[in-house]
Amino acid sequence: MTSRNPTILFVPGLWEGPTVFQQVISSLTSLGYPTRTAPLLSTGTSFPNNPSMKDDQTSIRSVVRHLVEEQEKEIIMVMHSAGGFLGSGAIEGLGRKSREAERKSGGVRKLVFLAAGIAPVGHTHVDLPFMDIEVSRRSVFSCFGGEFRVQRDETAKEAGEMHCVNPRQLLFNDLLPAETEKWLPLLKSQPLSGWNDTTTYTGWTEIPSVFLICENDQILPEEYQIQAATMMGSKIERCNSGHMVMLSMPGKVVDVVVSAAEDP
Repeated sequence: MTSRNPTILFVPGLWEGPTVFQQVISSLTSLGYPTRTAPLLSTGTSFPNNPSMKDDQTSIRSVVRHLVEEQEKEIIMVMHSAGGFLGSGAIEGLGRKSREAERKSGGVRKLVFLAAGIAPVGHTHVDLPFMDIEVSRRSVFSCFGGEFRVQRDETAKEAGEMHCVNPRQLLFNDLLPAETEKWLPLLKSQPLSGWNDTTTYTGWTEIPSVFLICENDQILPEEYQIQAATMMGSKIERCNSGHMVMLSMPGKVVDVVVSAAEDP
């Protein structure tokens, strides 16, 4: 491996923050790949006065622009869960082909989706991305035939926060108990509101993509992931992990990322 390797940029999903990628990053670093993360500004904040979906995308775009425009790096973007539509929607004009058309170097070369949520252009988000709200003490969001649960009890509402319902089952269902107990305290809140925006750009329409389908995912059903990957025309990879594949099967994630990076 040489310094000509593309930079691997990680975009996390809700609640988790970038630390969930530590083991994957360590492995990629040992293989000679430079890495960066683009955390969501909204994670760990509460409503009101919280960063919005647009703020998250602006922040991600700032990281990508620095790498592409100032350092002329080629990038493989690795996006998990809600990071899928946030990251892919933040890179208009920063794809490698777009840059080449302007006789510029660098650019986003490949998108890697890990059990990711995506949304087409024109989709208007509600309180949470690509989901229809059913108002109750514990709201259930329909997700293309599946379910996505967040905790919205009175305590959470008063604090302006949103938490995952039963993360042991929905997020960490395939981790050993000791690992689950390690990661539970590291989950952070998401703000109760701030997602009412419309998708105006999707990077996967012009940048090649790979989708790692996690067959044992308890948040995004396998059927949804297949539909998403098919809609995007992604190359499909598979594993039998739960939603947090970077924790339960980091080696598989590394293999998928390296394969994407080695494909020009």
